Amino acid sequence: MGSNTISDALDMSLFFGTPEQQVKFCTALLDTLKKRGVAKLKNHGIPQETIYSLFDWARKFFSLSYEEKMVAKHPPKANPNRGYSYVGQENTASLSGYEKGLGPGKTRDIKESFDMGADNDELVSNLWIDDESLPGFRKFMENFYKEAFKTELNILSALARALGIPEVHLTSLHSRAENEFRLLHYPTVPLAEFKNGTATRIAEHTDFGTITMLFQDSTGGLQVEDQTELGTFRNVEVSSPTDIILNIGDSLQRLTNDTFRAACHRVTFPPTIKGDNDDEMLPERYSVAYFAKPNYNDSLLPLKEFITEATPCRYKEDITAWEWNNLRIGNLFDIQQESHATCDSLLCILYQCDAYIWLELVVASSEVTAVEVS
Repeated sequence: MGSNTISDALDMSLFFGTPEQQVKFCTALLDTLKKRGVAKLKNHGIPQETIYSLFDWARKFFSLSYEEKMVAKHPPKANPNRGYSYVGQENTASLSGYEKGLGPGKTRDIKESFDMGADNDELVSNLWIDDESLPGFRKFMENFYKEAFKTELNILSALARALGIPEVHLTSLHSRAENEFRLLHYPTVPLAEFKNGTATRIAEHTDFGTITMLFQDSTGGLQVEDQTELGTFRNVEVSSPTDIILNIGDSLQRLTNDTFRAACHRVTFPPTIKGDNDDEMLPERYSVAYFAKPNYNDSLLPLKEFITEATPCRYKEDITAWEWNNLRIGNLFDIQQESHATCDSLLCILYQCDAYIWLELVVASSEVTAVEVS
């Protein structure tokens, strides 16, 4: 049995070093992802000061008024997955529910988010807040997106080398940067909400794309399912917000014919919280996720290198990356979204003085009730 915590970070500067160092890094990356389902990377090429600035911008954005953020509100439907999503708009538990054949899950996600893609995306346009609400926000985010794309291609090259296939077989599938970039804020919430099973930060799920590059603050709470002990979730230690936490998504699992398995992960209360006091308030948490996805029109059929007599093709349906994304994301936004949309101004976290007020939409009766919990 392994450690309960994933702590060590791989030094990606080796990938830019001598041939021997490159082999060392690629081998370690492959081994870590297969065993742990996740790898931490340091010295990956994105400057530390840029990442610290990224978190500063995220805090500024989520500190805006609800009305300012809703200028860029996410559509009530799943697609296009762009703009600001208020607390309660997404239901990640639905993903695991559908995956297990149980239908939509009932556990609420206590989080708000902002999604964007490439500024030249020909299919999906970004949604932005007014420039005067947060001058410089859009420019920084568009520049960071491009910076992260360079790192994405380096990681894909490393994975290809580790798998013994030409780098272009992975990088060419991602040439158009048709990815998604997400800012996340988890507000302060009572521990009791988690313990009674009615709420979480993000329910367990797998990501849709090829790889996810995640940055998280020092709060903690991310857990990843160990690939050698399925059903066992390991805490991902927070050592530095500048580390990339890398995990495999559904698309790479399909492309490699299950050589890689998509890592199931979730966000719950931090391991520093003992859970003895129901009145305890969980601290707020910020994270940023860059979801690398294949080009919209590219096929997710397994690459020929991963189909052998011993390992026949496990995926017969020829589905494109865009079709797969739409199939999966349709379960992420609650099936009651049309009724939810009529309550946009109510279903959210409100801060009035020091009071925390949670407004819950009761789907069964289509009523809205306000409950002051502290």
